[in-house]
Amino acid sequence: MADDERDDSGQDLQASEQDEELLQEIRDRYRYYDDAWREIREESRIDRKYLSGDPWDEKDRAARENAGRPCINHDELNQYVNQATNNLRLNKRGIKVNPGGNGATEKTAEFRQNLIRGIEYRSHAQNAYVTAFENMLEGSYGYCRVSRRYVNRRKNKDQEIVIKNIANPDSVLYDPDCKEADWSDGRGCFVLDPIPREEFKRRYPKAQIKDFTAEHMRIAKDWLQDQQVLVAEYWRVTGDEESGLEVTQYITNGVEILERLPQPGEHIPIIPFVGKQRYIDEGGVAKRKLFSLVRLARDPQLSLAFLVTQQMEEAGQTPKSPYVGYKGQFEADAEAWENANRVPRAFLQVDPITDSSNGQILPLPRRESFTPNFQGYEMAKDSSRRAIQAAMGISPLPTAAQRNNEKSGVALERINQQQDLGSFHFVDNFDRALEFAGRVIEEWIPVVYDTEREIALRMPDDSHRVVRINTAAPYLDTRTNQMVHYPLTDEEADHDLEISTGPSYQSQREEAASFLDTLIQNLATLPVPPPQQAKLLALAIQMRQLGPKGDEMAQIISPSSPDQAQQAGQQLAAAQQQLQAQGVLVQQLQAELQKLTLEKQGKLLDNQARMAIEKMKIEAQLAIAEVQTKSQELAERAEFIRDLYAKLVDQGHDMRTLAAEHVQERAMAQPPAAAAAPQPGAPPAV
Repeated sequence: MADDERDDSGQDLQASEQDEELLQEIRDRYRYYDDAWREIREESRIDRKYLSGDPWDEKDRAARENAGRPCINHDELNQYVNQATNNLRLNKRGIKVNPGGNGATEKTAEFRQNLIRGIEYRSHAQNAYVTAFENMLEGSYGYCRVSRRYVNRRKNKDQEIVIKNIANPDSVLYDPDCKEADWSDGRGCFVLDPIPREEFKRRYPKAQIKDFTAEHMRIAKDWLQDQQVLVAEYWRVTGDEESGLEVTQYITNGVEILERLPQPGEHIPIIPFVGKQRYIDEGGVAKRKLFSLVRLARDPQLSLAFLVTQQMEEAGQTPKSPYVGYKGQFEADAEAWENANRVPRAFLQVDPITDSSNGQILPLPRRESFTPNFQGYEMAKDSSRRAIQAAMGISPLPTAAQRNNEKSGVALERINQQQDLGSFHFVDNFDRALEFAGRVIEEWIPVVYDTEREIALRMPDDSHRVVRINTAAPYLDTRTNQMVHYPLTDEEADHDLEISTGPSYQSQREEAASFLDTLIQNLATLPVPPPQQAKLLALAIQMRQLGPKGDEMAQIISPSSPDQAQQAGQQLAAAQQQLQAQGVLVQQLQAELQKLTLEKQGKLLDNQARMAIEKMKIEAQLAIAEVQTKSQELAERAEFIRDLYAKLVDQGHDMRTLAAEHVQERAMAQPPAAAAAPQPGAPPAV
């Protein structure tokens, strides 16, 4: 039985009368909403038909297909819709909370924002947001919803807020009389779910009416069909701004109220995402029109479809141009002539026909030449593509950066920004819808999170924290070692909501990681103390997302707990002392290496001198042998020997001079005795 029904018969009658009034209101509003949305829905249906690759009118398509003519289309719309949708996926929007007064602070706003971010994460809200945005681009409207679910039905009755997807935008009929830009002033809404009759009986076993009579079907003809029942959520806002607004959800089939569910807050939790709105005068009445991204591009897309179809048709006719001949020339071989354009043949026979005027045989049949105007079609197709781009807010002309063939990151970013500006009004409407969703969530938080329990928060860096809410008194947060308190029930603090836009967190992480890499490379030149250097290095490792091993390395370099930090500090100090000692040792080793290098160079000079002397000896022996073997006069021999001796003396003097210079160089290379002595306090030489 309904919540307001009682055992007293008078109260039952009163409740039944109230239900009848409510049901009449539901049927009347459904018919009014359905009429108001009929034209908008029909235009949306055509938009989606175009995006599905079929811009053809059903009659035109049937006429062409029945005549065996081609009926094709070259899609130019989806690429621009996908571009706008993918830009949203890359640059995700999020609800941002700011303090607004009545005791709200930066901390309370930060807590609310982390809570809402956690709600979005657990709900996979980005899927619902993107679906609603895509429906808005493709058909001028889309929806998502704020709802509730049990955290763990088996353990307790605690609930949490979730954001749900509404895949079919035509399942929603929203109040057509709302005036606010975000439609937050809607006073009614239907969410429709047509189901078979047998399924209705299984799903609602407590329904009082299961077998619908002819009278039921007459009263609720829009709801009850022979094999189908329309079950709907009817959202109703009652009250006023002064006394307060109340929201109730009714589940109904048009002839019975199946469920009554009072809801928190003052707004319908069905979030509309609407495209460009215009009010057009029709018969003296201003009528609201909703435009999708593709609405004004439908005509040039249809023009393109006609052009590519005609081009293909003419291309197919090129080898099939007919033969022209006189009557009677094709009779003997008629079948071969009829299939001449489809079946290749070695020859075709012609019946000789004479001219009745002069008796001469008429000329042979000829094929009329035909050349399709492909160049003209390509120019017309290009014009249609430019018209499509202009209708969708995309500049068909190259930007200055594109004309100059600039490839820098700044130039490419400016090109993309200019392309995005044409559809930015859809993004702005999307942000407005998200802000409305944030207000609904803000209203629901004190009602849904009304018990003492643990909840998960999601931080800006995508990390998680678990806190306890609605405790009787502050408690110690072991993570921060501070007393904290998170009361959510009956909170009077006001918070303002806005939409956080900009690059995705992944882009921010990559940019921060690149900056940290540059900073680490130049860390030695900066006046940064060692503990801060360790933290920067650990942060750089974490930014690289190296997994558990990366986390372990970051923990070793810069521990998070106080004990680990103290131990790491002691280890760092010991490592620095050891490093200093190793530095002194390195200096000593470098000095010894220099000494050994000089000695090696001296030995090399000695070896070179000995080799030169040996060479001189050999040359002398050869000269003596030559003197002995030659038949010369004694005087000539003596003179030769004297000359040879003089040469040997000169060479010996040169070798002694070279040796003396070598000794002097070695002496100069040796360090003074005072410099070689160890300094006081220095470690012993190794």
